[in-house]
Amino acid sequence: MGAAADVSNTYIAHLEKGRRAPNPELVERLEETLGLEPGTLGAPEEWSPSGRKRQLKATLLANFEQAVLLRESSSSVDLVPQLNAIIEDARLQGQRDLVWLACRMRVESEMDAGAIDAASQHAVELLEMARKTTDSTLTAVAETKCASLERLKGNEAAARSHGAAAVIASMRDGVSREHRADALCAAIAAGGAQVAEWATMLRTIYPTLDAGSTKGRTAWVLANVAFADEDIDEGLRWQDEASQHLTPAGQFRSWVKWPAVAAQVRVNVGVLDGVADLLEEARVRVALSASDEEMAGLAASEARYLVAIKDRESARRVLLEALESLEVGVASRGHLRLELSEVAAADGDLAEASAAALSAAKLFTEAGSLREAQKAFEQWTALQPTA
Repeated sequence: MGAAADVSNTYIAHLEKGRRAPNPELVERLEETLGLEPGTLGAPEEWSPSGRKRQLKATLLANFEQAVLLRESSSSVDLVPQLNAIIEDARLQGQRDLVWLACRMRVESEMDAGAIDAASQHAVELLEMARKTTDSTLTAVAETKCASLERLKGNEAAARSHGAAAVIASMRDGVSREHRADALCAAIAAGGAQVAEWATMLRTIYPTLDAGSTKGRTAWVLANVAFADEDIDEGLRWQDEASQHLTPAGQFRSWVKWPAVAAQVRVNVGVLDGVADLLEEARVRVALSASDEEMAGLAASEARYLVAIKDRESARRVLLEALESLEVGVASRGHLRLELSEVAAADGDLAEASAAALSAAKLFTEAGSLREAQKAFEQWTALQPTA
């Protein structure tokens, strides 16, 4: 190529490495030699070391922005390979802030996909990164992720430890109310002796939160606290609060998930009022997301409601169709199998119930969700004939 463009191959190598910047005439000759349209190789100044650096940074930011948009749209695209590439490029360019953001999104994407072991490993790395800084916000965020993941894995003591650490970090100066609320939510979900105290703190923070997804998720958690305390009216009131603040413009994924989850919580506490309407709304939102994972969650909620209204045949059909048609992670398949086990047991088909429970236990174990695996195994044990 060098001879065709009337320059040495050494000079071409310097151009490729950003050590030299060509003049306009050479750019034109290179485009002609390569058979490219005029302007394809860009302006000469873009070839300088500083120009190439700006170009690489712009490309990196564009790639990250695309990943953010895909995740917020609840796309079924596996973002982890793309995020791994962004993290590697950001490290090479010394973009530490972007490394952190991409690492955090990778943990969240793996959690969404049910890849609990991978998410847990990367959350630990996120916490190590945070601890190397003096930034309390980063520590609070990382501890919050670790608390949620340890809870999903069934490591109760570790979940509570990380939850308490998240709350402590979030109380330091400079940490936003939103991050404080997220930390309290994770700590409450992990359980422990301080849940009542943390719930009181969360209720105090709630009026100060800006309208949006964080306020919606906070109301969501407070609803669960009220239901756990058997205060049904208060639980329903907080669910109404959550509905007002979870919007597609705020955080699309939470907005999509909310009706199906709210419906399932109501069924679990024996409140069927409004569940049919919530499930109808859930179908509309899940259809907009076009996510198989969200469809699987909806199928589980619908099946539980159908069992509650004594339509076990329809519940079985919904679950079997979901298992056959949806491409979801092993954790989601585990949840569907566990629901199927409960339906079969209620129908008196102990053989199918036992097989589905054992399958669920294996799937949860594969996903790293040890708490759910234990629950499924206990269900399988209870279904075995006694001597």
